[in-house]
Amino acid sequence: MLVVFLIGFGPVRAGTEVRFTSRELDAAYVLVRPELNLIELDGRSGRFSPAPALRFFGLQDMRFDIDFNSIIDLADLRFHQLRARSPEVRFTGSSLELSISVDDQEQVLKSRLGSVSIQGVSIVAVLGWHTYQDGSQALVLQQARFNGALKGTGLLKSQWVLEKLKGLFVKLLRDQVRQILSRAVVQQSIHDGLLSWARFYTGQIGQSVVPSTLRFYKDEHLSGLRFEVQ
Repeated sequence: MLVVFLIGFGPVRAGTEVRFTSRELDAAYVLVRPELNLIELDGRSGRFSPAPALRFFGLQDMRFDIDFNSIIDLADLRFHQLRARSPEVRFTGSSLELSISVDDQEQVLKSRLGSVSIQGVSIVAVLGWHTYQDGSQALVLQQARFNGALKGTGLLKSQWVLEKLKGLFVKLLRDQVRQILSRAVVQQSIHDGLLSWARFYTGQIGQSVVPSTLRFYKDEHLSGLRFEVQ
């Protein structure tokens, strides 16, 4: 999904700076039609169905199993028809944040031992650039965090259990984002998008992104992504 937000960027002369700001990000977000993405967790499995615009950039349907036992060993614990809202994306100055909010829901997790409800929950993936020794750069997951509240009943109301379940939400997001970004076709689509945007931004046909120049920034008025082309 991130590919479309970074669509564009291509080179001109050495040292020519190109910027993709929060204004362009907001416009791209509308074009991607994020409401067509589907993220659903039910039972002990989940699925992600990307919007058509994201399929064009290399993202595919993903189905995955949820390993509760790796986080907490509870009998018959499973999700009950959890659906996420349209993801939100924003520049922070030092990173790109992908936030997935979940509708408030009673008994979103069920077990013979009790149930768990959610309120104001979002899971945030923080993305940044990893620079390799040769100067090439890749978009990677830096961290993930949980926002919001869980409320349990029965044996699932203990704070220890709820903290473990927050860790499960974070692990699910972290694993899926890493899997998406590990695909060569996704990283290539990001790079191709950078080149296309640079051509649009400068009006000139270039050749390559200058190594080690990709970085997120924030100034007095705008945040965004900037890099140099040659």
